[in-house]
Amino acid sequence: MSLQRSIRNVIASIEAHPRTSMWCTALFAVAYYMLVALQGLDYADEGFSLTFYQQIFSHPEDVEYLFLYYLTGLLGGVWELLFGQWGNYGFRVFFALVSGCNVLVAFSILRRYLPVSTVVLGCLASILWPGLCLYYFNHDCLTVLLFLLSVWALLRGIEQNSRWLYAAGFFLMLNAFTRLPNASAFVLVLLPLVEAMYSGAHWRAAGNMLRIVAGMAVGLTVMCGVMFLLGHQSVFLSSLEALFVMSGDTSDTHSITNLLSSYAYSYKSIITITIYGFLVALVYVASTQLIKVKGISLIAGVCCVAMLYGLLSRNAYGMWGAVTSGTVIYMLSRYKESRQVLLGITSLVFLLLIPMGGDSYYNVCNSCLWLGMPLLVSLFRQPVKWEVSFRESHWRVWRIGLDAVNKRHLCYIAGVTFLLYVVMQSNCYFDEGSKIYKLYRPTTVDRVTTYTTRERAEITDDVVAAVKAHKIEGDYLLVFDNAPMLHYLTGLKPYLGSPWGTFWGERMFEERLFRSENSPRPLPLIAVPRFYYEDLSPVDYFDAAEWPRMAGKAEVLLRFMRRNGYREVYSDPYISLYVPYDGVV
Repeated sequence: MSLQRSIRNVIASIEAHPRTSMWCTALFAVAYYMLVALQGLDYADEGFSLTFYQQIFSHPEDVEYLFLYYLTGLLGGVWELLFGQWGNYGFRVFFALVSGCNVLVAFSILRRYLPVSTVVLGCLASILWPGLCLYYFNHDCLTVLLFLLSVWALLRGIEQNSRWLYAAGFFLMLNAFTRLPNASAFVLVLLPLVEAMYSGAHWRAAGNMLRIVAGMAVGLTVMCGVMFLLGHQSVFLSSLEALFVMSGDTSDTHSITNLLSSYAYSYKSIITITIYGFLVALVYVASTQLIKVKGISLIAGVCCVAMLYGLLSRNAYGMWGAVTSGTVIYMLSRYKESRQVLLGITSLVFLLLIPMGGDSYYNVCNSCLWLGMPLLVSLFRQPVKWEVSFRESHWRVWRIGLDAVNKRHLCYIAGVTFLLYVVMQSNCYFDEGSKIYKLYRPTTVDRVTTYTTRERAEITDDVVAAVKAHKIEGDYLLVFDNAPMLHYLTGLKPYLGSPWGTFWGERMFEERLFRSENSPRPLPLIAVPRFYYEDLSPVDYFDAAEWPRMAGKAEVLLRFMRRNGYREVYSDPYISLYVPYDGVV
């Protein structure tokens, strides 16, 4: 009883001090992310982004493809100029600060619709959910902030003062330059029409939509002005052209065809796991309500925790499906109130459309929980009643009420499952193994300011030293897959317009190699990582039987090396370096 009384007192204090609760939650997010980001060294995606920030102002043409994330690159480039001496951990600090701002904006949106304690719990769940552990500044975390700002301005503009809609349009356009596929969020321009269905003020809805479009026009003008001021317009247009000429073969992960195929697979996985989750809930309800045996609730609760943990641990789709389902239930239960419906629609847009554009929904959907997670939490804190109107009479058709099956018990099950998953998820993104063993940093590479395993730290020292010792005139580097971080650690420029040149399809990879070798630019040093970036286990990329996806590109690279007389100058179990015969070593 004393524990329950203490919990009630804490909730009462949170409700009585909303501003303090908001700032404490934001500070917790910053501190938490700065702490967990101390460990892990990602050779893959993190290096891909950090090379962009390192090169955007000095050699923009050599990171051409990444101009699809132009605003992200600008902000990252400024951070690199100001705090580059902090190394890769500096960009994780930047991520923590952006995440703190996410809490502030999400809190400002949700506190008008939900109890303050529910918002706090939802934000804490979004913070603690490990997902893919992408704890560095990239286009995904900036997307979250700008989308939340867009929703904040949209809802205030529709409900209070229409002048905020200009700001909403401005943020929507900035978000498209953060990550080009974020243009899918432009569908929110139609949000005033939904409000008009409740109010009947269709002319006002038209005026509000025009205000949003005007704000978008201002945002486009500002971004184009920045491009022309910095001389980046030609590089940006080239990146757009490259997006539409990708081959679309099976080796081209970023072609539009393969992206759509990836989304279809992701939706199938999400729907399947969501159905499993509902079946788990159905089994729990049936066992506790129909079987009147002492202790059955405890047994059912333990079984539910085990099954839910199994669903969550499979991949990100389990939580994504739960949050999406919670948002839909929230909307359907409050369909008579326009404010709640508008909030639910923005959450669904966030969950359904914003992940589009990455090479997989799985890589992005963890970032899209900031609105939906508090809505899901709210379902555990109050009964949900559904009613429909027929012939001016309100007939209750059916009711979902957590009180019907012991709401407190369900809260315990959900909380234990969630915390169990958070505790068990101890890996770092693309740095396999428990964080307990990540206690070492490279001694000679000052750009690595996070901790990793002893083996990975030693390998990083050796690899970077070898690359710097054998670099050739022109300072170009071509990394054959899996280790774009080598560009950032050595300062060498990407040879094919992207730190991860091999994500081009086989045909495009060969065309870009041919075009580059016939240009005035010097031939590159070639690094062939002989490890898989997650666990550093040696592999042979030129073995078609073991790596069929890379075999074709390996043959393309070998032909390029033969044409230009490349020779091996360094090799160890983790990397091989090649220079052309006329290279200066």
